[in-house]
Amino acid sequence: MSLQYTLRENKITKDIPDDYVGVPHAVTMHTREEMILAMTGSGSILKPTESNAVIDAYWSQIADWIGEGEGYADEYISVRFSIGGVFVTIDDRFDTARHSLNVITSLKQQMLSRGLDVTLQYIKADDRSPEIESVYDWGSDTENKQITSGQALEIKGEYLKIHDNTEEEGVFFVSQSGGTEIKAERIRINQPQTLSLMAPTLEAGDYRIEIRNTAYKTKTLRTGITGVVFTVG
Repeated sequence: MSLQYTLRENKITKDIPDDYVGVPHAVTMHTREEMILAMTGSGSILKPTESNAVIDAYWSQIADWIGEGEGYADEYISVRFSIGGVFVTIDDRFDTARHSLNVITSLKQQMLSRGLDVTLQYIKADDRSPEIESVYDWGSDTENKQITSGQALEIKGEYLKIHDNTEEEGVFFVSQSGGTEIKAERIRINQPQTLSLMAPTLEAGDYRIEIRNTAYKTKTLRTGITGVVFTVG
């Protein structure tokens, strides 16, 4: 089965006329129940109860290590930490009011390489996916250029509102080197044409912003992606 995508007008790059952004369309999102059914289907020696128990134990152990300040890595994922905020002197110490400890998860190459197997199919879609027209960064007083880690952002566009019909909705900052993504946890203004939020603590690098939402009272996920890459210094 192919992954469908459509093209949206890139409204951020106003100096480049008639360019577009590719956006995945109507991506199937599988659930934990579907995972268990697939694992324990015909011909499998695995049982649903035991499979659920192993999955829970796996993630519970990783959560315990995180709680102890320890990371984790296998051939599929890695879990590590970063510390956000500025320490004003060498004698300054971690302060939850000024600093943050971030847990970062990322997929390893064995998972990322499966993207090479995907067949893409273009479709002409007329759904109301989020359209990002501008991103204003309060920390640097710039528009559509950079993001200041941990500072306020204002996003303008169409169909932006997050309805929270599914856990996959939100504003995500996707690293362009490795695919790590961090979700914004603090959205102050949540309107169809305006999102005002606090950028999460981000490591230096290049990022795209993705807005994933649903239509009112539905669970079909729609995605809007910035047509430019933002720099975090």
